[in-house]
Amino acid sequence: MPRGTERQRPASLGSFGNLSVPGTRAGGIVSLGLAVVAWLAIPIARPFILGTVGLGFVVGLILWWKHNT
Repeated sequence: MPRGTERQRPASLGSFGNLSVPGTRAGGIVSLGLAVVAWLAIPIARPFILGTVGLGFVVGLILWWKHNT
């Protein structure tokens, strides 16, 4: 239980090796950077990355639509 002077750590969205990715803007930048590195360094991962982005977009739109109705 944090005291008044202690700061709470942001919730971690995932862990890549020893790299902890928090659920903040900085974590978003780190995740985007990792995706770009994977895109450039691992050509076989490109279809997976495109599929993940596409599926995430579709699921996000469905959830946004259901939330707003």
